Amino acid sequence: MQTMKREKSCGCIILKDDRVLLIGSRDSEGKLYWSFPKGHQEDGETDTETAIRETKEEVGLDTEIVDEKPIKTWHLVHGGTVHKDILLFIAKPLGGEIKMQEEEVEKVEWVQVDEAGKYFDDYYSSAWEELMNRLKRPYINY
Repeated sequence: MQTMKREKSCGCIILKDDRVLLIGSRDSEGKLYWSFPKGHQEDGETDTETAIRETKEEVGLDTEIVDEKPIKTWHLVHGGTVHKDILLFIAKPLGGEIKMQEEEVEKVEWVQVDEAGKYFDDYYSSAWEELMNRLKRPYINY
């Protein structure tokens, strides 16, 4: 029996003034789906370094990770032959201007945190739920 191949992507959930940054992309069938800026890790990078670099590449923003414990989710890609782990870090923007990476991102929107949950109907739902649980903790201020 062959072991399923694994991939890993790291990205940022960027929070600012009760809003969260979402990116819209198209799947292989042309359907728009919403997620967070993320991408594959390069050799020698830490998970947080990947998240910061990929966020800069996909949306043009410089970010600072404010919680180094990742929110984890996963899904199957490449026709179900690859298990893709996704590590998302809560971050805040430091600067830069939103500039979409056109070949990967179709839309970028700042969405009110209390409205953003309805944008997810896939594996990002569990990540969003984990974020909401973390934001309820009184000792954490994002």
